[in-house]
Amino acid sequence: MARRSRPRTVQVPSGATTVRIPTQRGAKNAPPVFVVVSETRPSLSSRIARAVGGWAWSHRASWAPTGYAVLAYGLVAVVHLLAPWMVFVLALATPVPLLGLWRTRSKYPERIGERPARLATATVLAAVAVGWAAATVHYGPLIGPLAWAWVGLTVAVQSFWLVIRRTK
Repeated sequence: MARRSRPRTVQVPSGATTVRIPTQRGAKNAPPVFVVVSETRPSLSSRIARAVGGWAWSHRASWAPTGYAVLAYGLVAVVHLLAPWMVFVLALATPVPLLGLWRTRSKYPERIGERPARLATATVLAAVAVGWAAATVHYGPLIGPLAWAWVGLTVAVQSFWLVIRRTK
């Protein structure tokens, strides 16, 4: 703190941190409040954590599919433990995205838009994700092939997301 910004009545050696705390209102004879401020520089690990956290926060929209994939993995693990009967609901819901695409193409071809390959890719990825969820609810989230399938599906969806965001 610069010398000119301190009150002239207080003599504090240079380099020392001073904090002026105003008197508290309403409470007579209240004990003083002390605020401790560290003078040390942050460690390298805290600097790295802050930099990575700031980068992740500023690019959070780009990494949304990965966040949803981590959330889905946790939810499927909880459903595996608490409601294993959900495998039947998820198994029946697996072809729903494909049936929706088929119905849209046959009844409403004008709604497909300019890029039908994007819609088809998104539909296939959604159907595979629901199928993965059904298998994971049935067998458990820690089965090796299902965990690797989750990693592969997450990478595929994240890549698809980044590509369609750049080509809009």
